[in-house]
Amino acid sequence: MKKLLALLLLPAMTGCLTSTAPSIALWPIDYIGAGKTVSAKPRYDVARLQQVVVRAPFNEQGLAVLRANGSMAFDPYNEYAAQPAQLMKGVALDALTDCGLFKQVVGAGSSARASVTVEVLVTRLALDCQTAETRRAIACLTVRLVDEREILAIVKGEGAVDAADGNFGAAFSRAVTSAFVSALGQLK
Repeated sequence: MKKLLALLLLPAMTGCLTSTAPSIALWPIDYIGAGKTVSAKPRYDVARLQQVVVRAPFNEQGLAVLRANGSMAFDPYNEYAAQPAQLMKGVALDALTDCGLFKQVVGAGSSARASVTVEVLVTRLALDCQTAETRRAIACLTVRLVDEREILAIVKGEGAVDAADGNFGAAFSRAVTSAFVSALGQLK
């Protein structure tokens, strides 16, 4: 009898009689620009986007969630479509091209000669849930312009967008775009 009971309980213990787990949502981060956002006349010649670094712990593929008690968690059902640093490279290239400060913008792998090198450090990329009943996508970053190993400029930008509707891809895209526009606007 005990063996029969154990045999009947086996499907329930293995999950065969339970509902399926929710699927994981993969969110992109895109640049949302409308053309020359900062300058109509280039201030610099060709720029090379040398590196984009996302500071730990925000460099995980899982969506970082800042909690009200000051702790942080990673949402197991919402992730970025790729590593944040990889997504931010495309956003940075688009933002630098769109700002109008550079005649051209090339990536790190290009053999084109560049007069200025651009380095981007993302210091915060998270879903801020620290205030009750609110969810905001936040992005903080630093853009550094370097010419022959000499730092020409360091600018910082921040963006925060309401994410209560649950469309985290759109919210983070707007927050990151706002952070780039804010930072690059200081280079006029």
